[in-house]
Amino acid sequence: MAPTADPPGAWPITAGDRRLALWLALPALAIYGLLAWRLAGGEYLDYYNLAFDFDPSRAVTSLATTAPEFLGFKHPLFELLRPLAWPLLGLGLDAKQASGLLIAGFGAASVALCFLFFRAAGIERGFAVPLSGLFAVSSTQLFISVIVETYGVAAFSIVLTWLLAALRLACPGCCPRLPYAAALLTIGTTVTNVMQSILAEGILAWREGGPVRAFRRCLRFGLIVGILTALLCLIAWFDTLRAALQDPVQAAKEIYWLRTKGERAGLATLLETFLGFGFVAPRYSWVMLPGDIPMRDFRSWEFAGVGAVAAPLWLAFLASGAVGAACHPRYRWLALGLALALVGNFLLHLDFQFRGSLFLYAGHMHFLVLGLAAGLAPHLSARSVLGRVYAGFVLLLGLLIAANNLPILFSFTGDFQAVQMPCVKPCFDLTPN
Repeated sequence: MAPTADPPGAWPITAGDRRLALWLALPALAIYGLLAWRLAGGEYLDYYNLAFDFDPSRAVTSLATTAPEFLGFKHPLFELLRPLAWPLLGLGLDAKQASGLLIAGFGAASVALCFLFFRAAGIERGFAVPLSGLFAVSSTQLFISVIVETYGVAAFSIVLTWLLAALRLACPGCCPRLPYAAALLTIGTTVTNVMQSILAEGILAWREGGPVRAFRRCLRFGLIVGILTALLCLIAWFDTLRAALQDPVQAAKEIYWLRTKGERAGLATLLETFLGFGFVAPRYSWVMLPGDIPMRDFRSWEFAGVGAVAAPLWLAFLASGAVGAACHPRYRWLALGLALALVGNFLLHLDFQFRGSLFLYAGHMHFLVLGLAAGLAPHLSARSVLGRVYAGFVLLLGLLIAANNLPILFSFTGDFQAVQMPCVKPCFDLTPN
């Protein structure tokens, strides 16, 4: 990712950082891969809505079967990731195993990029390592790195977006084209996430030349990304788009029907879910869906064991970190972008919800929250007494979160070896057995 000749004193990521990022990714890949493999051995990936309103069977079909499914206008280019699964399929893995390991790979790569983001943002290695470890064992990161869905890829694209912003903040003029690739990945995986790519451009331009320059940069950047996305969609889904143009009324109806339905949770529940459950998994809440389909979700502030200790400690860490992020002269620019993106997502999901399922969307905000929570780290030196206390606290918090989340996820991956449902797979249309 570094240029051919690193600008002296400007390029913030060293070769040692890149090696350490790889070493952090490897254990994450081992954990995510083993759990994804275990989940793929059961029937969870064959169904819709068994947990958190995820639809893994659609993602498996899109990534690793001979007849890919177009996931619609919300995820227009997701199927272009299919070549990444071909080597795994070539080794004799089935579609569920191959797609599970692919998503686990994106999850592990997100951990590596998370570490590199902290280094690019000026955070010392002694803090960046435990912060990245905390990210790796947080509940959202664990679940979206094991369940085959679009959210694991979306989270990777978001971390990449803000890593590039941190690099360019430290080294203006570096890697000028990579943000376009990151934006194509964000919009291609989940359309609304391109807002973060555009916002990152705007923050950098604002710092360089004020609000007028930021507006112009955002406009130009959005226009270029829009044109590139349209070209890729035209190439990848020519027949689908031609059919839509032949019946534009029906196509418009289908786009309108993408609007979410059901009850809407309020702001307090959004804060509870995205800031709390996204990092420390609570006890399951059971939701009965139409057709007598039981679904597990995270909807109640009830924790077991160490989770009851980890949750308030995490919230205290988040609050203090957000204050620290706002006070640091350089990190505050990144924090501003992260905070604006977070507020934008909160406003979006006040309306865009699906029958009260909110953990479903946590992956789109997860890294933003962690970036704000890490805001005290840029103020500290790892060699100072306060720095050692801070690093020790982050390590302890990560261990508590891991002790709570890993058993929950391990149990989850074994709960679906055999599934009894009142309808045939994938159990979306409630067709009786």
